[in-house]
Amino acid sequence: MSIESTYRRLVQEQYEVGSVKPEDLSEFRILRGASALVLAQKSKQYGDRAVQHANKGKGFLDRVKREETVEDKINRMSEALEESLNAQIYIRNQIGSLVGICVASVLISERSDKELKKLSKTRR
Repeated sequence: MSIESTYRRLVQEQYEVGSVKPEDLSEFRILRGASALVLAQKSKQYGDRAVQHANKGKGFLDRVKREETVEDKINRMSEALEESLNAQIYIRNQIGSLVGICVASVLISERSDKELKKLSKTRR
């Protein structure tokens, strides 16, 4: 179950009960903010792992020059390719986490924007 589906289910339950208090809305905003922080941490971890794999792949490619037999050179190149693909996987995971951060940010600002519009209408 994703964060978004959990959030939607919680909002649906609140509206079914018929009592949505401002404190509840603040709790939802806190949950969204916390989810953005968790996703930011994951994004950093994935990025760090991608760098590790990329550097390891570069190390394998540097060793290709020193190998004497063609078979050893091919083995090193295949290891480098494997590390490169692992780096790409972690980069994809990092992008997914960044998208999650963007979604959480939009949801936070959307609620804030609606509340600001509501406040400006009541003051007129």
